[in-house]
Amino acid sequence: MSMPTSHPRNWGVRPRFLNPHRIELARRRRGLTKTDLAVRLGVNPRTVSGYERSGAPLARGADLSAHLGFPVEFFTQRDPVDIPAANINFRAGRRATARHRGAALAAASHAVELAGWVAGRFVLPQLKLLDLGGADPATGAALLRTSWGIDTQPIPNMVHLVEYFGIRAYSLPALAEKVDAFSVWSGRVPFVFIARRKTPEQFRFDIAHELGHLTLHSNEPPAAKQEREADLFAFELLLPRTAILERLPHNPSVEQLLELKNDYRVSAMLAAVATHRAGRLSDAAYRRMLLELHTLGYKHGEPDGLPVHETSSVFPQVFTPERFSPQQAADDLHLPVEEIHGLTFSTALHVVKPTSEPTYFRPPQVDRIEAPQLRVVE
Repeated sequence: MSMPTSHPRNWGVRPRFLNPHRIELARRRRGLTKTDLAVRLGVNPRTVSGYERSGAPLARGADLSAHLGFPVEFFTQRDPVDIPAANINFRAGRRATARHRGAALAAASHAVELAGWVAGRFVLPQLKLLDLGGADPATGAALLRTSWGIDTQPIPNMVHLVEYFGIRAYSLPALAEKVDAFSVWSGRVPFVFIARRKTPEQFRFDIAHELGHLTLHSNEPPAAKQEREADLFAFELLLPRTAILERLPHNPSVEQLLELKNDYRVSAMLAAVATHRAGRLSDAAYRRMLLELHTLGYKHGEPDGLPVHETSSVFPQVFTPERFSPQQAADDLHLPVEEIHGLTFSTALHVVKPTSEPTYFRPPQVDRIEAPQLRVVE
């Protein structure tokens, strides 16, 4: 994907009018058409078009708030971050409707504002991400593993890993989650958005897939071939070919394959496909392996798979009783608190107990990588 210019637009809020871009953003976040909103407000669609072009009178703020579920103050703020759809490959592809894509882009705009709120209060890890445009996907994944110091080891937590190297990871809230996953650059900061609708193994794969886009396609417009390239990147990132060759004999048993898949926290089907590609399964043995996995229930699920989806290492440390709560972030950003929860892997609500003392915290260790100390910005 090309490097998008996601930034606040230049429309200034006029004293007697609500911001038209924020009206549009709230409508898209709720998955509504202009006609849908017009019906709720008791006006015609042309009136809503006018609101989104030139702003609505301040007197309409309460109605918009009631029907769109955003505080009145949301509609009086400066222009939101604009994230163009043309720069994005949605993981769900054509399965996601325009309604779902609009909701996802609106949620991403809120996440970028939330990321700015967090960055204004905490020192976060610096970005360390290779630009591998034009590289073979498997080679690119191997290079990224080497750059990040994880070689061929299993990755214990994909969310922690990307956060550790400066990539902002956010969960997709209701309606927006229908797109499954996507990634985007906001200025010089990369973001990954992931839904938790599938198995935890697929969740990890989607993160790895988006890393493929960020490293391989950051300077390219979206194209169909990029999806396959990102998949190949994800295969190698999650389960390196070298690890397969080291761990498995020729034509391994199902038990041996499942042991490898458990160690590397991937799906059984991914392990089988990767093992076949690595040359450790002959064509005939591969067909038998797939048949046996289907019989065991792995075609449509992951029996005895990972019990839960991985979550952030950042937000549980940002939202603590001693520092901040999701409600405080919501109040500062004029967002519904449910939006904060939906973007931050369902962070629990805490009571705020402010303190002026600096707080140091560490993201969980990523294998042998020493985790940095992060401090609160005073």
